[in-house]
Amino acid sequence: MTNHLRDQDLELYALGGMPESEAQALKIHLAECAECSMKLAQSRGTAALLSFATYQEPPAGTIKAELMARIHANREREEDYAWPVHEPSQAPIEREGAVGEEAKKIGGWWNWIVVPTALALALLSLALSWQNRKVSQTLQKQRQITQELIQEHEETTKLVTFLAATDTITVKLVPSTSAFATGSVRYNARMGLVAYSTQLPEAPAGKSYQMWLMPASGSPISAGVMEKGTPSVGPVWLAHVPFNTEAKSFAVTVEPAGGTSQPTGAKVLVGVI
Repeated sequence: MTNHLRDQDLELYALGGMPESEAQALKIHLAECAECSMKLAQSRGTAALLSFATYQEPPAGTIKAELMARIHANREREEDYAWPVHEPSQAPIEREGAVGEEAKKIGGWWNWIVVPTALALALLSLALSWQNRKVSQTLQKQRQITQELIQEHEETTKLVTFLAATDTITVKLVPSTSAFATGSVRYNARMGLVAYSTQLPEAPAGKSYQMWLMPASGSPISAGVMEKGTPSVGPVWLAHVPFNTEAKSFAVTVEPAGGTSQPTGAKVLVGVI
């Protein structure tokens, strides 16, 4: 089955707090759904543990003797102020029976207080646990959104500073084949930052476009793969390269999906400084 019962309904049913009219539909579902039946068993186990979560101090060993002595004292006080009455020889036995009945009444009255209180505490603990779980999930989601916004703001600020810098150069990219393609590159050697935008046809299946910085000396340096998930701000792609690298040109090549450490495919865009 795909439509399962809510956790809070199962917890309420496990504690016996669900109205019979609603519980009937729940019972029908439980008879057919093994997963919900397993969750109900877990909820009942949790409720049972919570009922013993509070410390229960055992009564003193002398409590029964003290209770009986107090009852006898009250009886004797009443007899001192009562008119003399001739009692049959079985009176002491009957008196002890009355004392036992009174003690039972006191014990029953105490259970009517303790049991509902324990149940109420169990319900409250479950409700607080469920609420805390929801609050924790909401806070985690808000932290993630906040972190993403901070990161986006930092990248945007860096891009604005980079574009406004007087030592940032612009290089126009031209197609090296007859295919329609164009683009431009902004480069700041001091900041070690490359920003570029391109207009390219869709890459062949299993292939990606990759930007390269061609240094004045040494091997080409990758400036990023133009595919989803790589750093960008809108249509502008960003890449960090070694600081103070002297560039002689930039090029875009067609490489295997995900890019390579060195260019292997054909150049589709080239820009010479």
